[in-house]
Amino acid sequence: MVLNFGGDNRVETVRNVLQSYGVYPVEIESITNRLYKITDMNHYQYALKKSQLTQETVAFWEQVLHIANENKLPSIVPVYLTRQGNFYHELEGQLFYLTPWFEEVDDSLVTEKLYQAIGHIHHSTKKVQPISTESIISSFHRYKQELETVQSTHLSYVEQFEQKRYMSPFELLVCTQYQILEKVFFKLNWRLEQLIVELTDTESWSVSLCHGDLCSEHVIQANQILFLNWEKAYVDNAIFDLVTFYKAKVVPYDVSVDNLIDSFVTYTKENELQKSELFLLAIYLMDPAEYMELIQVYQENPNVSMMEQVKHLQQANRRLVFALQFSDYVESEYESLDLDEFES
Repeated sequence: MVLNFGGDNRVETVRNVLQSYGVYPVEIESITNRLYKITDMNHYQYALKKSQLTQETVAFWEQVLHIANENKLPSIVPVYLTRQGNFYHELEGQLFYLTPWFEEVDDSLVTEKLYQAIGHIHHSTKKVQPISTESIISSFHRYKQELETVQSTHLSYVEQFEQKRYMSPFELLVCTQYQILEKVFFKLNWRLEQLIVELTDTESWSVSLCHGDLCSEHVIQANQILFLNWEKAYVDNAIFDLVTFYKAKVVPYDVSVDNLIDSFVTYTKENELQKSELFLLAIYLMDPAEYMELIQVYQENPNVSMMEQVKHLQQANRRLVFALQFSDYVESEYESLDLDEFES
């Protein structure tokens, strides 16, 4: 929606912010309620973002920009400085920042290029630090025990639904997907055993700059892959960025899962992952907490839209199906262990 230069308060707000950059717009287009496309009199185009940053979080966001500059990371979209030399302009308690506007282009190789770009960021910012794994291993032992309870709870739900003469669409779906969840519980137990063994001899752990909200909406394919909106960035192991990306990416029913998995080697060429990291990535992807919570919500809130509940359950199931496929891929490409040895 193109905003007129009439009485719209948003226009005045945008113009006031842009003045701090010395930018004088001839066209302001509202892309979302927080993003504006700006065209100035010289036909230059900008993206003005009304951020969700606060005075408590803005300092690390600024640090991300410094890290991008120091490590020469072109995939992190640059931010213009105000005339006062600041990365953002504050107006009425809101923090705004200005970046170049990029038009997306269609590219069938976007998945490989995305892996390469985010892998480069993770590798370039990676730091190895010593860790004590005793408490970490204990936490995964507890998680293994909790999974036994979760698996029993899931079985009780299925048995309860199957006793009904007529099941609802949601209940029928839970029963139909029972075998998938059983595979998840089995594979999770196996992966946890592997991870615990691997961590026993681990003395260090790597952390990298993570985007924090890595999803398609924050990735642009222009003349190169660009990552937008680093407002939720943090420093942790790189696999957490991948977990966020995958959980968002595989929700649509028509996504090319095979392409996502087959192209993963492009990421590891940029940022090699240890076995413990691969195991942890598979574990986080297979975590059934979301799926189980949807069943609990269904039990406790029978008046919630059936269509919405079925949709969310299907999405959670797609994530778990992808997780199983990814775990199998890790086994075939990065391991020589026999699954049967964990089947006692």
